[in-house]
Amino acid sequence: MRFVQWSLAGTVFGLILVGSVPSAGADVSGTDGCTATATWRTAGITVDAATATGVVTIPRKDTVDWQGSVTAPPGAYHGSVWVELPPPFGKVEIESWKGDSQTTSNSGTHEYSLPKVVPAGVEFTVSGEHVDQPGTCSGSVTVQVDGGAFDSPLTPISLAGTAVTGAGALWVLRPLLRKVVT
Repeated sequence: MRFVQWSLAGTVFGLILVGSVPSAGADVSGTDGCTATATWRTAGITVDAATATGVVTIPRKDTVDWQGSVTAPPGAYHGSVWVELPPPFGKVEIESWKGDSQTTSNSGTHEYSLPKVVPAGVEFTVSGEHVDQPGTCSGSVTVQVDGGAFDSPLTPISLAGTAVTGAGALWVLRPLLRKVVT
């Protein structure tokens, strides 16, 4: 009976862990013929959201030149770009826009520097959406910060907290783990 309980708990934990991992790759979809590209100046990485595959490894600090376009004049429009974080954190908006224009493309530059607490080697999904009168476009790309898990100061703190919690749990469960003598 105890084996079945531990097996069930292990299976549920595995499903939660696998279910929380984002799928790798990129895509752009919609009804407006959108394109979106970005080039990291220092790293020399260029990503086209329509054709990128796999996970894009980005540096912790760089300047990104971006551009996007639609096939028809947008008229009134709005949109945003955000990072989808693992549960329970949700999403963090990077940029948003709105207006009224007849221009079919836009470009710009964004300089960023991620703090050390952002974990390296963990996959994140960066998504965006542009909505205008002719249609809607959305896209996403899977990225990870260059480096290893121990580049973040939170890793040793998390490991120490896990060890302390595990030791406390074993101490509390100690009476249940003793061999019963009959």
